[in-house]
Amino acid sequence: MQATLNARKLLLGYVDETGDRGIKAQSSPYFGLAGVIVPEEDDPLVHQAMNNCRTKINVPRVKAFHWSEHARSYSRRQMITSELLQLTTLRVNYVLFQKAAIPATSTLYGNHAKFYNFAAGVMMERMLHAARNWPDGPRDIAVKFAHVRGFDHTDTLTYFAIKQARSRGTRRAPWHLHRGNVKFKAIGDYDGLQAADQYAGMLKAAISPDEFGQFEEHHFMRIREQIRRRPDGRCWGAGFKAFALPGGLEALPWWPAEGL
Repeated sequence: MQATLNARKLLLGYVDETGDRGIKAQSSPYFGLAGVIVPEEDDPLVHQAMNNCRTKINVPRVKAFHWSEHARSYSRRQMITSELLQLTTLRVNYVLFQKAAIPATSTLYGNHAKFYNFAAGVMMERMLHAARNWPDGPRDIAVKFAHVRGFDHTDTLTYFAIKQARSRGTRRAPWHLHRGNVKFKAIGDYDGLQAADQYAGMLKAAISPDEFGQFEEHHFMRIREQIRRRPDGRCWGAGFKAFALPGGLEALPWWPAEGL
């Protein structure tokens, strides 16, 4: 993860989470990460899109824009989705865990730090593969994660360093494309992190039923075209990586018959 001295263009990656890492009865059934990638030259468009969202619902520009706080109505969610869909060069990666699929004997079960670090490592691999296969050729990428309150991210960086060392000389994730160190920042510091929060919120609305058992998948399905795809056009296993029970996601009433 050292700085590169070549002419490769740069991608900027921003990652935020949805759900929690707990296993108690009141914990969320899912934990997920949403990672957005945008070419460095188009990052100002992300800033503009988030400013448009703030302006339309009168959120001060100095205030962080949160899906859970500012996108509580269907109309607001539709507006936010429409603004972000205008970012035609932006790509999204999702990593999702259905907690029921994690064996009780797994080291991830009940260990919040190991669970988060593993999920973040999977996300980093998604981001790095995207950088290697970017449409205009391989690019470097610089990734920022939203800081998790009360969490020691030095442990996460150590985990990333181990994954990087293990990948050398293999065809695994191309860690050499990461420029500098992965950073963990307050969500209010970057509009890209706030955009990632919106995409995380869209996923949560799609997979978590409301008080009447209904799902709000419309926003997620609208941004489906922005999810990173495999050469065969599918998102599954590329920009959408899920650890779930067999048929767990397919059981959702809105899940596409053809899959993602």
